[in-house]
Amino acid sequence: MDIMLGTSMRVGECIGLRRRDVDMTTSPPTVIVNGTIVSNRTEGTYRKDSPKRSQQRRTIALPSMAAAAVRRRLALAEPSEDAYLFPTATGRSLSVSNYERLLRTFIDDAEPELRALGVPVDEYTTHLYRRTAATLVERAAGITIASRLLGHANEQITRASYVVSAEVVDPVTAQILDGILGS
Repeated sequence: MDIMLGTSMRVGECIGLRRRDVDMTTSPPTVIVNGTIVSNRTEGTYRKDSPKRSQQRRTIALPSMAAAAVRRRLALAEPSEDAYLFPTATGRSLSVSNYERLLRTFIDDAEPELRALGVPVDEYTTHLYRRTAATLVERAAGITIASRLLGHANEQITRASYVVSAEVVDPVTAQILDGILGS
């Protein structure tokens, strides 16, 4: 959860992370989003060596909470460069459906606490992390940077599907208009 929230990665991109995709020696540490986990009937669950679309490859700087989570996963991972950070007992990648099942179990177990915090449990999915990260980055730094973080080629996709519009307009608009129009 911390890694998805801190990077806005899709769940398949996150569980597809391997030791080789992480650089903890840089400041801040980074992850390369260069693959995703997919499943189908003919091939089963496997790592596709590009994100959802190949042009969405990106290197993301890790905020502290995501870096701490990656460090914990690295400590548990096998030493191989191809070792997954989220492996099954046999060392293969976790599937998206298995992760989502684990998330539903977490939600069911923590439902009273989540509701007490104001979390809309009926809308709690892995995509919530992606939307939250996009909204926070857009509010602090603008739609262009949020769009790049998500790996979108078009800011309109980010604006239409990910960024939650603020219901209260920033009061600075009154100051701007006063400065232009006068009192």
